[in-house]
Amino acid sequence: MAPWWQRIQRAFGSGPQSEPEKNPDTEAPAIIDTLDGAGSFLAAVTGKPMRCFSTRDFGRDEFTEARSVLVQASQAEPMLGKIRSRLGPGLVAFIGTQTSHARPRPSGVELLVGRGASQFDILRIAASDAVNYGKETEDLVKQLQVWDSAYGVDIFQAETDTIQFRLKIIPADLKKFADEVYEFCPDIVDQGVESVDQLAKDIGESRKVLLWWD
Repeated sequence: MAPWWQRIQRAFGSGPQSEPEKNPDTEAPAIIDTLDGAGSFLAAVTGKPMRCFSTRDFGRDEFTEARSVLVQASQAEPMLGKIRSRLGPGLVAFIGTQTSHARPRPSGVELLVGRGASQFDILRIAASDAVNYGKETEDLVKQLQVWDSAYGVDIFQAETDTIQFRLKIIPADLKKFADEVYEFCPDIVDQGVESVDQLAKDIGESRKVLLWWD
């Protein structure tokens, strides 16, 4: 029979135990909680140089409390999901200015990160409004909050005159919802899809709502 000390070593091991190697593929990625950290991550994901601002007023004004890059329009939504997956509380990411009147005109659409307590701060960062209809930023925020309470919304794009969001729940009465959207934003029908019935159909198929004021 082996000596007692050998039996203990076999049962419990001897000496310091090394920690198992960490597998980077299975570890949860670190959450980013600073604006500059989010901007650096934005640049790393997109491979584009970070700008220490986003733009307002159709690209003509710089907002220095955000960080942005310019990407191809087709890449913006897929990249947005990657960015959002790493952001901690107090930060928001969205697609910003798509139609810029800046000179020289930038190539691509804006993908940006900024400080925000909720997704409704996206409208404040973008300074979205509908001044031709007497609606300021906070008026737009209030209406989106109403729809968020009823159906859940995910705001993914905002600029001076445009907001886009997804519905988490399709309204049971799509025609009634489309009527509400048309009353709030007539131009998307009058200068867009041409009928509320078509608007309801488009929303039902895509779950997306585009708000645009001329």
